[in-house]
Amino acid sequence: MQVAREGELVYIQVIGRGSFQNASHVKHFAEEVLKNGANKIVIDLKDCTYLDSTFLGTLAGVGIKLRAATQEAATLQIHNATARNTELIQNLGLDRLFQFQNTAVEVPTGGTQKLDGAAAGKVETGETMLEAHETLMQWDARNVAKFKDVVAYLKEDLGQSVD
Repeated sequence: MQVAREGELVYIQVIGRGSFQNASHVKHFAEEVLKNGANKIVIDLKDCTYLDSTFLGTLAGVGIKLRAATQEAATLQIHNATARNTELIQNLGLDRLFQFQNTAVEVPTGGTQKLDGAAAGKVETGETMLEAHETLMQWDARNVAKFKDVVAYLKEDLGQSVD
């Protein structure tokens, strides 16, 4: 992941796989920039080879928080999505949350930096996975059938009560 920020604009470039392994880092980064006044997040998928449901659910959570904070229709933009990534996003109903752009990406003038951090532990990864899948189920009722067993497993694994 490469990230940058310039004023209210945040840029996140997904390089390689967007998965449960790096979703926690993106979540923490996004929470921090939202807390500090960001109101537009651009996700560049040009070099993204794969997106899993945890990563997409994490992006959905960011998009929902961004929408609530800015009172705007959709301020999380997806740029350069491949046909496969677009299909994955649409299958989860997230095309109603994200804006798709086919224009040049706005990269802040200061350049990007690698999004680093300590590897998330098993509990944090599990919590991120659970939150992401619950978000997907709340966003679109069609996702309940897809992820209810995943959520039940994650809750059990984390020692939470299964509804």
